[in-house]
Amino acid sequence: MIAARRQRGVAVITAILLVAIATMIAVEMLWRSQLDQRRTAALIQSEQAWLYLRGAEALAGDILRQDLLEFGPDSDHLGEIWAQRLDPLPVEGGYVAGALEDLQGRFNLNNLINMSGQADPVAVEWFQRLLRVLELDPELVGYIVDWIDIDTQPSFPTGAEDGVYMSREPPYRPPNLPITSVSELLAIEGIDADTYAVLRPFVAALPQGTAVNVNTASAELLGSLDDALGISSALQLIEQRGDQDFPDFTGTFSTLVDENILPRLDERSSYFRLTARAAIGSTQLTMYSVLYREPNGVVRPLLRSLGTE
Repeated sequence: MIAARRQRGVAVITAILLVAIATMIAVEMLWRSQLDQRRTAALIQSEQAWLYLRGAEALAGDILRQDLLEFGPDSDHLGEIWAQRLDPLPVEGGYVAGALEDLQGRFNLNNLINMSGQADPVAVEWFQRLLRVLELDPELVGYIVDWIDIDTQPSFPTGAEDGVYMSREPPYRPPNLPITSVSELLAIEGIDADTYAVLRPFVAALPQGTAVNVNTASAELLGSLDDALGISSALQLIEQRGDQDFPDFTGTFSTLVDENILPRLDERSSYFRLTARAAIGSTQLTMYSVLYREPNGVVRPLLRSLGTE
């Protein structure tokens, strides 16, 4: 009888173990099934959001073409249709939102070097004035010039070439090529996250030789055009401009800036940036797209990035 009781006890324990194991397997299978469903749903939502973002990019191109036809090629300003922020557009499962901004209303970092790959003195002095307006160290310009110029000799008194960057962990070399994204500044000696956050809204990475559109430039950028200007004078210029253009921008600025700066100003733009956001279910995507509008109105995307500028 004792042996029989022991056998029954073993059988009960075995049954309990089998039930526990079966329960664990069932729970694991259910969890994996739910996880696979979530992954599939997230993938579908991500693809759907990406398609909506591409649609927003196509819409932005249409807006820029329409702007050229409606307002003509002579001037671009903040009163035009491309500069109007659109409310979020409801779509199936979420919304899409976007805004265009004129990249030629910023200082083009690649203008710091000339077509020969050497530092451009006029642009360097202009950028130093901008840094002072932003209460940043004007000597930072030397590090940026060394990042994009063609030689490997550090600028004086401040500069950094291979010797500085190869001592970092991990080591890397400056490209000695034009900047393709403003975020490259974070890799440059002397520029930390706080400095980058202050500088980022006022600079762009465009092809060399692009002019600044005075109709869309900020007070900080206008105030850096000449030592005699400043934020107070720039704010007066912006009040005079409003959301339209300067009736005679050449006449307005010829008495305010040096003769070497005037040819670098314009009232037309060809480079714009679209910031588009799509939220579908629990998935959110942000796309930054640099758009180039040709003189005939054709708009081409030059650079796209997801999540980072």
